[in-house]
Amino acid sequence: MKRIFIEALSLGMIGTALVAAVVVPLRVEASRRASRESAAPVIELTGVMAQGVWTDERVTGGNVWRRDFRSAHPVLAVGKPTRLRLASADVVHTFSAPELGIDPVEIYPGKIVELLVTPKAPGVFQYYCTTVCGKAHFAMRGFFEVTEDGLLKQARPPGPDAEYWLAPEPPAAAGIAARGEWLFRQQGCVTCHGERGSDGVRNPNSMNAKVPIISDLARRTFLFTSADAEAFARLVADHPGLTDVAEAPQVPLFPVVKRQYLATLSLVRGGRRSSRLDPAGPRPPLDMPVWGARLTDRDLEAILTYLLTQGPSAAPSNRRATGPIHKGD
Repeated sequence: MKRIFIEALSLGMIGTALVAAVVVPLRVEASRRASRESAAPVIELTGVMAQGVWTDERVTGGNVWRRDFRSAHPVLAVGKPTRLRLASADVVHTFSAPELGIDPVEIYPGKIVELLVTPKAPGVFQYYCTTVCGKAHFAMRGFFEVTEDGLLKQARPPGPDAEYWLAPEPPAAAGIAARGEWLFRQQGCVTCHGERGSDGVRNPNSMNAKVPIISDLARRTFLFTSADAEAFARLVADHPGLTDVAEAPQVPLFPVVKRQYLATLSLVRGGRRSSRLDPAGPRPPLDMPVWGARLTDRDLEAILTYLLTQGPSAAPSNRRATGPIHKGD
């Protein structure tokens, strides 16, 4: 009996020692991690719909309608945690930075959301708003810069000019293509597809890698000359939806052109979600919105007419595409 008691006591002591050897280091490491995280620097970002920015400036009820907030360009250090404190000054925004492991998180007015981010490598990584929140939504992007020492290495890029989104609508006499160009800019298409649709931006973890170039829409619609494109644009201007046009001798291959054009119109109207390159990776931040919920078919036809009359695709520029060209670019 005594021997059994001694053996049980020994086993108990061994078990206690094993538990202590495993649990104590884990608790110590958890305590150290919690200490590091609590001491992490804080970066405050506020979404402002009216200007289309995430800003690191202080936004209050008294200045929320300012139109010169600075677009944030936060700097992080490799391997060091930083606490992001996210807020909305007006409507619901969704913050996403997929290349830094930040999945889309909804930010409601009056509610602060905190995230801890620890970058693994240096570089420049884009952040987004992925909820269509207002007129300037598509400009709500910026960049995190990650460096070894957490110090700024690149110049802070200029933020979008609020006046860009307030440009007046062209008169009806200017024509359908002029209205399409205005809509292409004012609705933010330019921020994904680039000026004239010629330079799509990166779309992390998307099957396409970049937003498609669409300045060659005429060629893909089988309008191979500027004269053909202009003739087709006149038809669209005079016959919305082309519902009453069965033949058009002035447009070669008209049945094929019409079918392709209507298919494109349907795609833009209904939108399209970007497919993931890595199924286990983050959602691509940029989708084609359901434009039919925001614009009329006539508006969509104006945008397509503008693109169809742009001619051959321009060579993509080497400048990082972030949307409209702003003062100081």
